[in-house]
Amino acid sequence: MDERARMWVMVGISAVLLAIALMITLNEGINAWSEIVLLTILAIALVAIALAAKSMREIRSGFPLQDERSMALSIRAGNRAFYVSMYIFLFMAMAFVVLEDRGVTFSNAELLFVIVGLMGSIHIIFSVYYNRKGRRSSE
Repeated sequence: MDERARMWVMVGISAVLLAIALMITLNEGINAWSEIVLLTILAIALVAIALAAKSMREIRSGFPLQDERSMALSIRAGNRAFYVSMYIFLFMAMAFVVLEDRGVTFSNAELLFVIVGLMGSIHIIFSVYYNRKGRRSSE
């Protein structure tokens, strides 16, 4: 898939996610959980649109979207995010066992939403950290 098509797929997926979040919110009514889901999906859509706009500018200027440095940083951020996520989920599993003993339970959808949100957030944090770390040392 070429870079332009990949960018439009990102925008399309963001629009579909946002439409689904709005439908869920409108069907279930406004409550704390639906607001959290809507805000999270809105944040993901905004990040995807910002990345698509950045990609479009780079395509127009002739720069490659993925050079050796950006691929290496992405791999490093992905590896670190995986291991940090794994340990956070182990901690969460222990916390959920303790909460379940006290009568607090969560649905599978809520747990899955939290897990995916945490994994994505951790990856974004590591990606931003490694990108800024490399730029400061080269200036």
